[in-house]
Amino acid sequence: MRNTLRNIQLPTIGFRTLKTALAVFLCLLLFPKEPFFACMTSVFCLQNTVKDSYKIGFARAYATIHGAVIGFLFLLFFKLLWNYSTVPALTTLIIYILIALGIIVVIYSCNLLKRSPSIPLACIVFLGVTTIHAQTDAVYYALNRIVETFFGLIISVLVNKYINPPIDK
Repeated sequence: MRNTLRNIQLPTIGFRTLKTALAVFLCLLLFPKEPFFACMTSVFCLQNTVKDSYKIGFARAYATIHGAVIGFLFLLFFKLLWNYSTVPALTTLIIYILIALGIIVVIYSCNLLKRSPSIPLACIVFLGVTTIHAQTDAVYYALNRIVETFFGLIISVLVNKYINPPIDK
């Protein structure tokens, strides 16, 4: 058993791994209270090439803005019609139906604008705005998601571009 363990060759930690950790660290410093979305964006956007980082970053930024804006507009509509503090069961069912219809709007509009790769994240952001933060400050949530996404994107691209930059193909 001892000889077997000596023969195991572990991979080295690469520069992309180190740069991803650095990007996450910088996001944590920048957003100490709510770092999750900036950190997540930096992990997704730090790609093998700077060009790929831009490409993924643009898709994430677009999807976040798209989902947040549509989710916010749906919430405005909900709040015009109903008071969330006294939501009867029928009203809740109607809101659920409207959220499901909102998913159709998000998917259809992404397809219409030829942004189909952005559909999953746009739907997630839409659902975050309309379900998780419907009873709190949805404006804050939507804007915060957009700001954190942009900073995560910017940090990951800058780290990827200026710290041991990969060779773009």
